[in-house]
Amino acid sequence: MRRLICAVAGLAILGASPAAASTCIRHDDIWNWSSPNDRTLILEDYRHHKWLAKMIGTCQDLYYHQKLIIKARGSFGISCVQMGDIVITRNNGLNGRCAITSIGPYVPPVNGNKDNTSSPHSGY
Repeated sequence: MRRLICAVAGLAILGASPAAASTCIRHDDIWNWSSPNDRTLILEDYRHHKWLAKMIGTCQDLYYHQKLIIKARGSFGISCVQMGDIVITRNNGLNGRCAITSIGPYVPPVNGNKDNTSSPHSGY
């Protein structure tokens, strides 16, 4: 029994460490987002780690949306955003729906190309 308690405590400490926190972006930890095009979403957490999500679907004019909804079946706020999650946008009363096909850490371009991440969207 003592080993089980120590193992659970060790996992709790490991899960709370900054290294473990940067392995994914949680649904309840999204602070900001930007979109260089209709198939790419850059999500930023409260610690300013950025994640690049590639999408397919009917999300259009992501530059102008003030709110995004990222839904996952059966997940909680502490769950990681992952492949298969649905991004829902609203544009003039019409909803766009995109599926996330891949997500990983964002690496900014080194050749000086702008990626439109400078203007934050509020109200995620």
